[in-house]
Amino acid sequence: MKKFVAVLCLCLFAVSAFAARSPQEIKSDMRSVSQEIAVARSSGSDLSALKHELIALRKELRALAPRHSVRSLDQGGDSCDEATVISTAPYEDNGAIDEEVHNTYDYGGDCGDDGDDVVYELVIGQDGLPAGPYSISACGSDFDTVIELWDSCPDADGSALVACNDDADVPCNDNNDGYSSCISGIYLEDGTYFIILFGYGFDQGDYILSFNPGSNCGDNGCLETAANSYPCNAQPVVLSGGSAYEFGISYEGALSAPYDYCGTYPGACGLWYSVVGTGNLMRAHTCDAETDYDTKINVYTGSCDALVCVDGNDDWDPDNNFTCDQNLSSKVDWCSEAGVTYYIFVNGFEGETGNFGLTVEDIGTPCAPPCVEQDYYFSLDQVPFCECLSICENQIQKIFVGPAGPNDRPVAYWHEGCQVVREIPPSGCDTECVPAYPVLYMDWIYLPDRELWCMDLYSQAGGCYCFCIDRILPVELNSFTAVAGDGEVALSWETGSESNLDRFEITRDGELLAQLNAANSSTGSTYSWTDESVRNGVVYSYTLSVVNLDGSREELQTQSVTPRVGASTATNFALNQNYPNPFNPETNISFSLPVASNIELSVVNAVGQEVAVLAQGAYSAGNHTVKFNGQNLASGIYFYTLKAGNFTAQHKMLLLK
Repeated sequence: MKKFVAVLCLCLFAVSAFAARSPQEIKSDMRSVSQEIAVARSSGSDLSALKHELIALRKELRALAPRHSVRSLDQGGDSCDEATVISTAPYEDNGAIDEEVHNTYDYGGDCGDDGDDVVYELVIGQDGLPAGPYSISACGSDFDTVIELWDSCPDADGSALVACNDDADVPCNDNNDGYSSCISGIYLEDGTYFIILFGYGFDQGDYILSFNPGSNCGDNGCLETAANSYPCNAQPVVLSGGSAYEFGISYEGALSAPYDYCGTYPGACGLWYSVVGTGNLMRAHTCDAETDYDTKINVYTGSCDALVCVDGNDDWDPDNNFTCDQNLSSKVDWCSEAGVTYYIFVNGFEGETGNFGLTVEDIGTPCAPPCVEQDYYFSLDQVPFCECLSICENQIQKIFVGPAGPNDRPVAYWHEGCQVVREIPPSGCDTECVPAYPVLYMDWIYLPDRELWCMDLYSQAGGCYCFCIDRILPVELNSFTAVAGDGEVALSWETGSESNLDRFEITRDGELLAQLNAANSSTGSTYSWTDESVRNGVVYSYTLSVVNLDGSREELQTQSVTPRVGASTATNFALNQNYPNPFNPETNISFSLPVASNIELSVVNAVGQEVAVLAQGAYSAGNHTVKFNGQNLASGIYFYTLKAGNFTAQHKMLLLK
């Protein structure tokens, strides 16, 4: 069969050499061969011989009417060094491969019969086009084309063929009987690529090469007949009663938006509209009975020839109420600036076009001014205080306290929002605002060159929070206990750290009883003292205070006990407030048992879920202290509960990370 076809081709050439046939005769033969190709294609047979026959007929027909049109000035290059650069998308170029343009460099052949070729270069990433899905098409060409895509020049060491195509699998909307080629919807990562276009079986002719976002291979169907096909000709939208409605037919426009991600990639022909911002939240949507295809909306600001993305959408958010097909309709909400022009591009998903109804609305909600990131500075003279602070979305905010010395480490805590009631220190947080809850990003560090203490807070959402500093920490008290005995009270306390301390003082019901020199250890110390001048049956209150080197005095904690004959180590059931509080990540919880008891000490979160059991089982009479570590827990409020026989008590504590 192949020999017969070859002989037939030779005969055709021989006939054409001696007696030129009419165009009608050649076209009749071309139709017959095309029908044979269609039958062979449907049965999965080899098409190569029939395609060569068709190519020969095309050349015979072309010889009767040679091309007289002016060739494109930026026709594809002859080699990689001379390649025509594709710098925009969408992109289209036309040229010719024929005897008049015979290339000395032939790169093609990996995807079909080799032929003279043209070369285009494409840069993705860096200063080129963004990574994403693209299509490379020869639809509209008048000969049997082949397209190859390489990750570098084909004759370079290590080069690899990325994709190729001979005969597009999708309609091309041309008259080339399905022999145009297209690489459809291939995702291109960052890099430099080379596109090689050549004719199958040395076929030649005029070509059209297009490079488009998405997977559209053929003629993109954009008529470009609408006056608002391009952003600089956008149709003004005038709001009346807070809204406006426009009807459009997307294929009457153009695929004229920049192919950059803007909420979604622009994907098809579309029309442009412009609206002036009101300073309120605005909305554009295609939720309308007239919308009959899968729409996309992209909103831009800037100038019409230098658009800046605001946002985009493909498919209405299913969490919202709607009365239309959410898969066809799209919606974009944006915060507008008064007097600023916004450009709205209504297009389609993956090349889809059709009718749409566009509604543009002023929602009426005022837009908050842009958040300005700021840090905060506080002086020691302000301590103690609470103040409402603002933080922006995804901001790392610095808090400075000073001038201060290296031993003046602040004690800080904060609360979500600013409507917080506090007694000590007096609340400065009574502002109504959008609440934010920043988390600790970096704990206090001392900056000796600036004599400042600094900490960093981070918030994912913007808003306000109540920030407080209770005191500058000269001593970190881990525990203070008073154990009543028979005619005596034993006092003991433990510190976690000390700085600039002179002494500890013990008072009983306001009377100074004892003074103990401070160790001033940065890692803390343990102290004890026994009061033997007490009477059984009398309630005594003991207060532990600290005196700093500068003479200032601070009360740390108070305990009340009653000594009696035969007293146990504790006189009452008691659950004490944890210390420190707030804490990160460890704190101490102490409790007293007047008699041996079966107990359970547990911790739950703010919604009542148990997160830890700290103590359980039989405990002897006396005073006990356990540590709670919240390292694996989130910041927030927790409750700890002691159950001992019929006794139950609960306290609240705050974990701040």
